Amino acid sequence: MRVVTYWAARLGIFLAIGAFLWWVVKWQDIVSVIAAFILGWLVSYLLLPHMRRDASAQMDGWMTRSEKSIREADAEEDAEIGGAFTTPSERDANRE
Repeated sequence: MRVVTYWAARLGIFLAIGAFLWWVVKWQDIVSVIAAFILGWLVSYLLLPHMRRDASAQMDGWMTRSEKSIREADAEEDAEIGGAFTTPSERDANRE
């Protein structure tokens, strides 16, 4: 939920700056959108460091959980492949 909150806060900042540039400053072209993007990024970077840190921590948790099954599958495949390249005498030695 922290990621969604951070995303919504950044979007709100972008929209507020965009609305300000569009209606108050009267920049009614693509320059206002580009300026709103840059200013929104700057303002959110300066004003929301704690939200960014929390969202990053939550995303890291998601990535760790999603990569866990991949690592397990890779380890299982490596174990299967490792057994395929041994000679019969090596397999017999490992059984003893």
